[in-house]
Amino acid sequence: MRIFMKLIEALFLIYLALFPFGQLTRMPLQIFESPEARFYLTDIVLFFLLFTWGVWRFWLVKKKYQLPPLAIPIFSFSIICLLSLGLASPLLSNREVLVAGLYLVRWLVYAGLYFVVADIKDYFKWSKPSNLQNFLIIIGVAIALFGLIQYFLWPDLKPLKMLEWDPHYYRLVGTFLDPGFTGLILVLTLILIATLGWDKKDKRGWVVAGLITYIALALTYSRASYLAYLTGIGVISFVKKLPRLFIGVVLIGVLTLMILPRPAGEGGKLERTYSIEARIRNWQQSITIVQDHPLLGVGFNAYRYAQRDYGFLKDKWQVSHAGAGADSSILFVLATTGILGFLAYFWLWERIIQTKKLVILA
Repeated sequence: MRIFMKLIEALFLIYLALFPFGQLTRMPLQIFESPEARFYLTDIVLFFLLFTWGVWRFWLVKKKYQLPPLAIPIFSFSIICLLSLGLASPLLSNREVLVAGLYLVRWLVYAGLYFVVADIKDYFKWSKPSNLQNFLIIIGVAIALFGLIQYFLWPDLKPLKMLEWDPHYYRLVGTFLDPGFTGLILVLTLILIATLGWDKKDKRGWVVAGLITYIALALTYSRASYLAYLTGIGVISFVKKLPRLFIGVVLIGVLTLMILPRPAGEGGKLERTYSIEARIRNWQQSITIVQDHPLLGVGFNAYRYAQRDYGFLKDKWQVSHAGAGADSSILFVLATTGILGFLAYFWLWERIIQTKKLVILA
């Protein structure tokens, strides 16, 4: 049993160490001879972590297993995802069903991480919630540092357009090659730093970590991330009754916008409209698919093939990084799993919010 516990510990820490490397761990999945199928080293590590934990928990440990709070909503959404893909399979080739099914497998594996973390907190000293929060902050600061290195050494990513990535210019995109995705990770990191570091007597380390992360967030030029940060701090300030925190963040934000560099590229213009127009067009396309497949969607995740069939993806539809997803996660869930999937997804989020509310109030 001790060997399994050591293996669980090692795999979990390896996963945390690999996460900040983002797209750098991506590899093509050659077995299906399909360029749209890819996997990450984190996927492999997480799969073995889940497998090892399953053997340890249900074979070696005699203690009765208690389902964590989010278990039933996760199971419900997973079943609907499987059902939606099964009903959509006659409209897809066998290869396309396999590729779409891999996304469902990935969802199950990453959802399984929740069960692992919820369980091992009682067995490992380092896996207690307070220690895990510190791990998350370290990961977020590492992502910020990687992003700053990219911004100052490789600010022009236009050559990556040949590989179907967005040609960002003087924007911090980090190892995930996406300023919006990177920005949201930085936002969550800043919120953790603000909530955990506010009451600390020695704030020097927290201030340094927050400053690095904040500068990285500012250089993403991601307006959605800015709004998410302001909203998150606003909620925390309201719940914790800390108006000074919110006012300070707003004032620092205004000052940041005043001194933020304005590079020549269009992406650095906060008043840009082309991204808004592109997002609205993407939403309209998603709504079209939702209207035609209201109950269970086009299959989870057969969205790339639906976009191809609708003519929304044309050249290089297999390798387009925008092909498999929508700009709105809500519309993506509606399009791929329909109203039934959305209700299960909404239930999951409602339980998450209720659980986190209890944590914040505590």
